[in-house]
Amino acid sequence: MSSRLHNGNDVYEKAEEYWSRASQDVNGMLGGFEKLHTPDITVSKRFIESLKKRNLFGSYDYALDCGAGIGRVTKHLLMPLFKKVDMEDLVEELIVSSDQYIGPDPRIGEKFIEGIQTFAPPERRYDLIWIQWVSGHLVDEDLVAFFKRCVKGLKPGGCIVLKDNVTRTDKRLFDDDDHSWTRTEPELMEAFAGAELEMVVKTVQTGFPKEIYPVKIFALKPINQQDSEDN
Repeated sequence: MSSRLHNGNDVYEKAEEYWSRASQDVNGMLGGFEKLHTPDITVSKRFIESLKKRNLFGSYDYALDCGAGIGRVTKHLLMPLFKKVDMEDLVEELIVSSDQYIGPDPRIGEKFIEGIQTFAPPERRYDLIWIQWVSGHLVDEDLVAFFKRCVKGLKPGGCIVLKDNVTRTDKRLFDDDDHSWTRTEPELMEAFAGAELEMVVKTVQTGFPKEIYPVKIFALKPINQQDSEDN
């Protein structure tokens, strides 16, 4: 099913309605699968540390959490590693709840209340941009455009990470509950190429129940940046 068969604005409005009704806790952020939290954070932390060891981003200074919700990933993954973390989410109620969930902390930077279909990260700010379980809400052309804006948000040498479900088949699937797509890996690779991003590292999430979609983590670098670093 192509995202072109759905009107983007209609899908975005319905997705916002869905997440506005979600319980404002870890279980709500994980769609009722709270047990995924620990293996999710463990594998993600290992992945970021492996990127740093390979010099795929410059420093642990500044990260951005896209689709942050109440700040589950911000609090448990990014804040222990980075000196400063910005948050982005479409739903104002979730961002407001992050104040209580995370608590006052000088490592929290700006909180952007805007959907990723229009959000433009501040330019040349971030060492790492983390995009988890939110890209499926975008139609194809908006996903590519979002990746392009993320490239502008990177510091020189910075890295984008996408962590998301992928299908086990050669067809994407649409979820009528949260109004999101689960794409195939080739479709994601096509979106990366459209934004002139090179996939430099990939891993598969382990420790999740077998009945849910496979989850993969992709580290992405701007192709032009790669060219300049190689010269």
